[in-house]
Amino acid sequence: MVRKHSLAFALLASLGCASAMAQTAPPSQPAQATNPLRRPAVPAPAAAPATTDPAPAAAAPERKAPTPAQLAQRSKMKACGAEWQGLKKAAATKGKTWREFSSECLKRN
Repeated sequence: MVRKHSLAFALLASLGCASAMAQTAPPSQPAQATNPLRRPAVPAPAAAPATTDPAPAAAAPERKAPTPAQLAQRSKMKACGAEWQGLKKAAATKGKTWREFSSECLKRN
């Protein structure tokens, strides 16, 4: 810290800034308040006046129904998940991970 101040003092002395040399102490304000990268506080926007005719909300696009193959895959995965949870509770996973087990289970079903 002393070295930084002495370098700054030498620089200011070489520039001939006598008034700046007297102010070698760090500023008394916290660094957070003088941070140039910090955005200034922005006041909250005023509440918009209530209108009698609100704008219609954007309608969500209609989703397509799942195909029979998708429904079958979901039921297989749900059955495999239930089987895996039962094996985990019984501590009978035999060192397999869910990924390995699910691959085998989905091939079986």
